[in-house]
Amino acid sequence: MVRASELLRHLASNPTEPLTVSELARRVGLPRATCDTLLLGLAIGGFVRRDGELRYELGPACMVVGDAARAAHPALRAAARQAEVLAQEISSVVAVTVRDREELRVADVFDFGPPLGFRARMGDAIELVPPFGASFVAWGDEDEIRLWLDRTDPPLSPAEAASYRSALEGVRRRGFSVTLVTARQPKLIKALKGVARGDNAGAARQERAEAARQMSHTEYLPPKVDFKGSVRVAQVSAPVFESDGEVEASIMLLGPAHDLTAEEIAKLGDRVARAAAVATGEIHGRPPGGPL
Repeated sequence: MVRASELLRHLASNPTEPLTVSELARRVGLPRATCDTLLLGLAIGGFVRRDGELRYELGPACMVVGDAARAAHPALRAAARQAEVLAQEISSVVAVTVRDREELRVADVFDFGPPLGFRARMGDAIELVPPFGASFVAWGDEDEIRLWLDRTDPPLSPAEAASYRSALEGVRRRGFSVTLVTARQPKLIKALKGVARGDNAGAARQERAEAARQMSHTEYLPPKVDFKGSVRVAQVSAPVFESDGEVEASIMLLGPAHDLTAEEIAKLGDRVARAAAVATGEIHGRPPGGPL
């Protein structure tokens, strides 16, 4: 079952790219015979289908499951509505992200942005390690925050851990997180694209993990947005809360292709936070500790 889910995850990350059994087996890291058996079973259930060139793609049953999943998660529907409004309003790329075990995964993308700039694809994922996922972790308890900090490899120094804790406090205070572009950002983008394409999947995932590890020891997630001059923003995101105070999703604005001042970033962050607050209100959610 786990192996079948990995096949579906890969096909979902590449919805317009039908693949042969051999290609899927190589990209997912399965023996060809095992992959063939799993695909035949998925095809019987309608979760995949094979075209005339013996290539596999997602089947119609996935649409039914996807619709049912959205019906079961009103937070995702509310977040998607507000993300689309935000993307159109400010001519940008806005994604909805969710927590998938120990990864963050892109569930929806609304692309109204200019030709140049950051992009995301449905299914893109990154490990939940600092600096990634601050919008999900900032409102967590001490155990969750400590686990997040402990995922870095090599371990954070006491000063680095303290800086991240300060950054999480800033996220809670502002209501949104901001991450900045660093010299290592292009390596991470390249690695994410490689994972999405399935280029030598094991090596691509290792490259992604290495880029994320390096970035965990940088000022990619600033504790305060009060710097002088202008900087390039990678993303601004804000949480959508459920009624129990848990973060169900995040609305993430991918940074524009130009530098911004601290004042401009604050205004942009407030706009993203308002979109997330509207989505939270639609599902009668609230942040921990009180009403929105």
